[in-house]
Amino acid sequence: MWSESRMMTSSVERRRRRALVLASAGVLLTSCGTDAPTMPTPTEASCNGVSVAVRSLAPLEHVIISSAQAACFALAGGNREYLVVPQLTGAALPYGGYQFRLGEPTALAALAVSPGALPPRSMRIGADDISADTLADAPRRFDALLRAREARWIAPSPADRVRALAAPNLNVTGSADTLRRFSVLNTLGATPAYTPVTARLRFAGTRVLLYVDTLANSALSDGELQGMGALYDQRLAPAVTASFGDGSDIDGNGRVVFLLTPTVNALVTATQCASTGFIRGFFYNHDLTSTDITSNRAEIFYAYVPDEGGRWSCAHRKADVLANLPPTFMHELQHMISFGEHALERNGPAEEVWLNEALSHMAEEIGSLSYETRFPAPSGRTNPASIFPDSASPFINPNLLYSYRYLFSSATYSLTSCAVGTFCTLAERGGTWLMLRWIADQQGAATLRRLVETNLAGRANLEAATGRSTAALLGEFALAVSTDSISGMPRSTAPASLRFNSRNLRRLYRSLFDAFGIAGGVGRSFPIEPLPLAAASAVTGTMRPGTFLTYRLRLTEGVPTAVLRFLAGDGTPFPLTSGAQISIVRLP
Repeated sequence: MWSESRMMTSSVERRRRRALVLASAGVLLTSCGTDAPTMPTPTEASCNGVSVAVRSLAPLEHVIISSAQAACFALAGGNREYLVVPQLTGAALPYGGYQFRLGEPTALAALAVSPGALPPRSMRIGADDISADTLADAPRRFDALLRAREARWIAPSPADRVRALAAPNLNVTGSADTLRRFSVLNTLGATPAYTPVTARLRFAGTRVLLYVDTLANSALSDGELQGMGALYDQRLAPAVTASFGDGSDIDGNGRVVFLLTPTVNALVTATQCASTGFIRGFFYNHDLTSTDITSNRAEIFYAYVPDEGGRWSCAHRKADVLANLPPTFMHELQHMISFGEHALERNGPAEEVWLNEALSHMAEEIGSLSYETRFPAPSGRTNPASIFPDSASPFINPNLLYSYRYLFSSATYSLTSCAVGTFCTLAERGGTWLMLRWIADQQGAATLRRLVETNLAGRANLEAATGRSTAALLGEFALAVSTDSISGMPRSTAPASLRFNSRNLRRLYRSLFDAFGIAGGVGRSFPIEPLPLAAASAVTGTMRPGTFLTYRLRLTEGVPTAVLRFLAGDGTPFPLTSGAQISIVRLP
């Protein structure tokens, strides 16, 4: 009897204890919800023999782990998912690729990651062919030549500056200025050469004076020239100056000279045009800084003319010229304003290429925004379902493709420097445009003007205008391109700092994919496809400074923490000058 009673008591005790355990588990699940781990998260973890704090982030909370801390850190597990984005942000790093190792300290790095392959080489957008990311094409080589000459600008002494700004324009003839001589750059070669041009004033606006070379008198009718002049004078030029400032005015007329001349067509031969492209238009700082007879001593934009018969180079249809020149004008006008503000108004250096190009591609987008405001959906669209009105497409579509290419291969292209021997690839320009778009959304459009009206350049300019370090901007931007619009969730899900206010990236790139597809250079509906990063594993890869790679780390309920190290390829910590950092956001 004693033995039977003891067995019954033991059985009751076991049932009571089991009930208490189940009740405790129920309380834990009820109070923490299904999103939280069922076991307490450790507050510390061992990383390579050193104790580190375990970072426990709320859904869509983010952190940028920089400097030595990136070499050893831990994340809370238990049904949590993260985007983990390694970057090198050091200003002193050369452009070349750098190997890295990311993952659990003792794991074998079994997965070697290479930058993503580029989409097909070209695609058609409207009347224009968007060439591949190479500077073998004439427009980019010519841009490189002109911007390199800007970079060689040496600020004059105050006395020399006064004399230079007061120098007369020796090419102006007559007070009415209806017929005027110009000296036009006529070569893509390293040594400048010029062609004398006589042009007639065909439109006089409050901001733009439109001249046409007398050799091309019949290229456009009076009505076409009046409509063209009104467009540039009343819509395009005001949109650019409102965003970036007025720039210089060395001839004192408050207007930009717009010269249409076949000398621009002839910068390339018909054969070269077919293989390397052609020049639509350009601004040349020689007209602002030199007192030589070859300087026109005015703010001038040069442009090509319609040439249906191919008299001066390859043939150019009138409709194509009228469609392609507006974004080119806005792009070059930003360059003109930037040089005037940096060099002439403030005696500073010309803006660095990567930031200068980003601002000029922003100027193109401003043209798109002008038409988007004018034609709210569904008006102004051949297809009422289109995101953009037809008139906005030449301004915005190329930038969408360039930025797509950047995000598709984000470890290949840099945001803060240009590929060696290039004038920034199209993908790099698209990436920096997209980053400025995000910065302007975060801090307001006035940031763009601060970037232009200054004597600072490059990173120093970016940091002064935004009040933030370049590393912090790169870190949050690298997360924002993924969290801006999370599939299946309202856009308000992500915190404001990780969103684009003016653009829905997933919608934009999906539309690009639907329109052009793989054959047209758009490989998938969204360019970023996070690479897998498993717990207790490690990966290796290569990236350049100013780039990033996006990994997805899933930690199940049975994994309380993930310990990670971001190291150089040989397993040693990156030097502090590398700007090595990890940007992390917890997914909802």
